[in-house]
Amino acid sequence: MVEFALGISLASGVLFLVLLTSYILNLEKAKIFLSCITSGFALLSMILFCYIQKANGNPDQGMEFQQWYFPILIYLFLIVFGVVSFITTIIKTIIKKVKSK
Repeated sequence: MVEFALGISLASGVLFLVLLTSYILNLEKAKIFLSCITSGFALLSMILFCYIQKANGNPDQGMEFQQWYFPILIYLFLIVFGVVSFITTIIKTIIKKVKSK
């Protein structure tokens, strides 16, 4: 389970970097696809992280920020970035279609 969670976490990080690259290269369809996949992987990673952390007895006393809140904050950032990226890309695509008519 830990290896699966680590693999999904690494995949979501790599997909985030590829999503940033698609912003630089202005690839609209890639942004739509990658934002959905990145958000999904980050959500799955966060769920697995919480499950594994609870199974192992929660974070140490006084280390809650480093062991619990900071990783969840990173996952939430990836989820929100992916969702916002998806929404803005869809809105831009619709606006382009309306203006071209």
